[in-house]
Amino acid sequence: MAENFAAQAGSGQINLFEVYSNYNDPVDVASACIELNYYESILDNTVRAEATFVDTGYRKDEDGSSVFEKDDVNMTSGEKVFLKITDGYETQLSFIEDKQLRINGDPGASSEDVNKVVFSVDMYSKEAIDNKIADNWVYGRYDGKITDSVESILRNCLKTPKNLIIDPGLNGYNFIGHTEKPFYLCTLLGKKCVPQLPDAFGKLAGYLFYETYDGYNFRSIDVLFKQKPKRKLIFNQLIGEIPEGYDGKILDYSFIGTINLDKLVNSGAMSTIRKQEFNRMKNVYNEVSIGSSISYMGDNNGGLERPKIAEDLKIQEKPTRTVSAKMSDDGILPTGTTLAQQIPLSQQPNFNMDEIIRQSIMRYNQLYSNKLSIAIAGDFRLRAGDLIYCDFPEVSGKTSRVVSQKVGGIYMIADVCHRITKNNCYTRLNLVRDSIYRKPFK
Repeated sequence: MAENFAAQAGSGQINLFEVYSNYNDPVDVASACIELNYYESILDNTVRAEATFVDTGYRKDEDGSSVFEKDDVNMTSGEKVFLKITDGYETQLSFIEDKQLRINGDPGASSEDVNKVVFSVDMYSKEAIDNKIADNWVYGRYDGKITDSVESILRNCLKTPKNLIIDPGLNGYNFIGHTEKPFYLCTLLGKKCVPQLPDAFGKLAGYLFYETYDGYNFRSIDVLFKQKPKRKLIFNQLIGEIPEGYDGKILDYSFIGTINLDKLVNSGAMSTIRKQEFNRMKNVYNEVSIGSSISYMGDNNGGLERPKIAEDLKIQEKPTRTVSAKMSDDGILPTGTTLAQQIPLSQQPNFNMDEIIRQSIMRYNQLYSNKLSIAIAGDFRLRAGDLIYCDFPEVSGKTSRVVSQKVGGIYMIADVCHRITKNNCYTRLNLVRDSIYRKPFK
């Protein structure tokens, strides 16, 4: 970590940390919290937080006088937590009422003596508990657009009052809930959804289902990459100086993974995926291949071009993964409530594997082709799924240092961690993108 990291990390504050105990009256333990980490991820269905406390037994009475109580602070599984935190930009995240958090597990003491106890608790959204209750599971039949079904599941099954951010989709899919949990089914439906973009059918597919402070997100990877970057950041190793045109500084960074040939080839992300299927209506066997280049359209990618791998072997033109469908689903769950409505559709496919499933497989794996981790001064305005524009100095023998055209540019926030301690506040971002070379900032 950079030597001057702590000095630039910024300040933050825990304004409220109220625990509604299963055993005692509510108590605000903000003053006892020595570290708080808040997490979001595009691969997680819930936001999470982890707090570390030091309990010395010292309390304040209602009139403000100091008292010493012998009883420990009780924190047990499922207890409601109201939390408010503020960064150095005066941006506050408020987890109260509908956004309340719940303690996931009983705290375990990491150290204990006669004077104090140090322990940690981890928390997540209330909906993470609701998701496990059978009355909230998905039953019955769903017809029509996938995006409409996802909204119905979250509102009518999970019964969440939180905001829903759903990118419009093109395709429909009829299915029966089969007592699936809402989180699982929404994640599963993401693999079957095509975004409402020009020329998307047969080329683009793949949605992410995750929670941020703003609510539940059912977002297309391609639509996310079309966003305007939320911050423009630079790493320049100068203390306290932000060059003109940038919003902030990168305090520390590391590339946690460059393109891995084995992973990309095995997943089909940079090569070709072959589909094998038997059509029971026509009594024929089909085998069709589709190349990964179709998902690189320029404005739906982080960089200027897709990576080139083993060009002399032409790997990107050859099948390296097979997707098998034992039977086509022609005639399965045709739309309609009467025979007159369903019979004309009895030979139509319910789900078109040719236009969706392999495209989503490629897209998910392409997204993590390049991975970068950075730390910046605490910025609670950033969310998982946002785009960040990063510039780094080029490693070269040139007299004048310039920004790197290969590793700089647009990245998507895959994971975000906001960390508050007694002395500083900073944000750690794990960033990903599907392509290489720096696009101009717009």
